[in-house]
Amino acid sequence: MINVRWTAGLATFLIVLAAAPAGAERRTIYPASVPAGRPYSPGVMVGDTLYISGQLGLPGPGPTPASIDAQARQAMDGIGVVLKEAGLGFQHLVKCHVYLANMDDYAAMNAAYGSYFTDRVPARTTMQAAALVGGAGVEIGCIAFKNLSRISVVRPPAGSLPAPLGPYSPAVWAGDTLYVSGMGGQDPATKTVGESVEAQATQTIANITTTLKAAGLGVSDVKWAQGYATRVDEAAALDGALGRAVTAPHGLVSVPRLPGPIRAELTFVAAKGASTTAYVAATPDPAGDIAAQARKAFEGLAVRLRQLGLGLSDAVLVTMYLTDVADLAKANAAFLEAFPKDAPARITIAVQPQGAERIRLTAVAAR
Repeated sequence: MINVRWTAGLATFLIVLAAAPAGAERRTIYPASVPAGRPYSPGVMVGDTLYISGQLGLPGPGPTPASIDAQARQAMDGIGVVLKEAGLGFQHLVKCHVYLANMDDYAAMNAAYGSYFTDRVPARTTMQAAALVGGAGVEIGCIAFKNLSRISVVRPPAGSLPAPLGPYSPAVWAGDTLYVSGMGGQDPATKTVGESVEAQATQTIANITTTLKAAGLGVSDVKWAQGYATRVDEAAALDGALGRAVTAPHGLVSVPRLPGPIRAELTFVAAKGASTTAYVAATPDPAGDIAAQARKAFEGLAVRLRQLGLGLSDAVLVTMYLTDVADLAKANAAFLEAFPKDAPARITIAVQPQGAERIRLTAVAAR
């Protein structure tokens, strides 16, 4: 296994990659009903895993915005179109990320989202974005797995985790990969949340460790971690706590709100043995405008992937965290330069700025 931390003037990249057997089939999923000309692919399937771009629930052209119920259904229907084109259904979903424009819409979103599942529900991470593209009320991106016989839910002992706040599973196996839901720092016994972000991070990691243990894994099996802090001045503390807890690569962004009273949320991906998937976080030098920052981030990513025997063509999912959705056109230009054909799936949201940075990237690469 290759486990690399590389720091340079342009960016910091964190990558884990195990030698993978060559020849896993890669398919771009582009339903005929999806308008052509988008810079990203609606879906990318490598082997049994399908990565689905974020689907928007838009407010509509009228003076009264569409309800969050209608917008959530629009987003889920968009996911269904990509699933169908790949020969799959909602029962194949194993992990979803839900981004709301307003956390007050959480309950209504849950009701609409949950109606798409008749039995098992995926793992899920939910947060409020600083803004969504097109004035959307919700964006949902998901991962699906083709082999239903290798999908199963991990259920820790009753009372060992905080009660779920929505229709999601604590963690879901998809083959040898475990997708863990986003978790916060509520103590399952006392139902309280620590005042400091360090205390919340400690309890969050304890809750995730409980989930990993129920799956027969430990923190050493974590391949990727993503953190979310609601206060910019607490982001560094959460990043430090996460870095001390796991040696796996991780990303961190600041968002306005999370479900309930928590100020920190973490979500993990773990695996049995060596992973065949690379996880990357990239933060460019904040000097320069959005065009320069985005270009440097993608250029640096290409360099690191080449050093690992991979290329940008191996990217299957990219998440662009912008600090201003008005920067989307310039970020798209850099994205198109990096991926002129067979582009990966993509999720784009706005987050709270940390200093002068205009963009952060995370990416998944697989063969």
